[in-house]
Order: sequence, then structure tokens, then C-alpha cells
Amino acid sequence: MAEQMPASRARYVHDMALVRGVYDALRAVDITFAAYVPDTLNHPLARLLEDDPAVACVACSREDEGVAMAMGAWLGGRWPVVMMEGSGLGMSGLILARGIAQRTPLLILASHNSTLGEQHDYHAATRLVTEPTLRGLNIPYVVVMDGRDAPRLIREAQLTVRGQRIPVALLFPRHSLAAEGGA
Repeated sequence: MAEQMPASRARYVHDMALVRGVYDALRAVDITFAAYVPDTLNHPLARLLEDDPAVACVACSREDEGVAMAMGAWLGGRWPVVMMEGSGLGMSGLILARGIAQRTPLLILASHNSTLGEQHDYHAATRLVTEPTLRGLNIPYVVVMDGRDAPRLIREAQLTVRGQRIPVALLFPRHSLAAEGGA
């Protein structure tokens, strides 16, 4: 009988059909620039975007750097997305506030740790920072509980981004893009 890996060391497995749905939705709303801080949740999506010659991609070392680059890309004529771990929104507060004041549109995709199903105590920082930061900056956001809803939510979010020229965030809990039994 094979030995089971402890839940705390289990490997995260993506449902690639769901990830592909997110990628297709981003391309359908004309995303042509992606800035990201590497994260377990966004890794396969970043690879798909990097492989697309129509999308300029930049891997960043800090979340606020990614937000600034994405906002600069919009000023240069591209439609950007920034991808990061949810706690990175706390590091990005100042640059997001500047983008709001300057009416710079931005789609944000962030991993999100809700309380149910979270296995690591150090992820509590995400819960303490992500949603309060978005509420404090008055940035509309939706927690994507089911990855099958992501394409519709991306379309709706990008309509708001374009129409109101503001940042909008979609937060992805770890189960939302996981393969069955892979979260």
C-alpha cells in the first residue's frame, strides 16, 4: 500500500481545463500585457500567457512593481492584467491608490486564502490584508468560488475596468482552479 503524503505537504494540482478557461477569457477581453509575481495558483496561467506572442509578460519580484508596470502598459496602449498572491495587494496599496486617482484601468487576479480549507497558519496574513485593502481603496472585487464562473466574471470585470477606468479584482481561493482532490 502506498504511503499517503501528509495534507500539509500535498502538491497543488490544477484543473488545466479551468486554467485554460481563464486564459481564453483573458484573451477574449483583449488582455495584451501581463505582470505577475510567481505564485502556486497563477503559475500555469502565467505559462500560457508567456507562450502567447500577442501578450507581453513580465515576471516581477514585488507586487507593487507588477501593478506599476501593468498601469504603465495601459498608458502605452495595452490592456493589462496583474497576477499575484492576495497578500501582495497590501504591498500595492499606494500604487493602486495612485492608479485610482489617475483613473488607470487594471484587471487584478489574485490568489485568495479564505478561512475554510486553508492548511497553513502563515497564510492568515492574506486574510488580514486582501479584502480590507480592496474595501479600503473602494476597488470592486469578487471571490471566484467556482473556477467555472471565471470566464463570465472576467468578462464582467473587464467591462467595469474599461467603462469606469478603475482597478477591479477577482480573488481565487485555492480550490477554485484545483483538480478534483488536488487542493
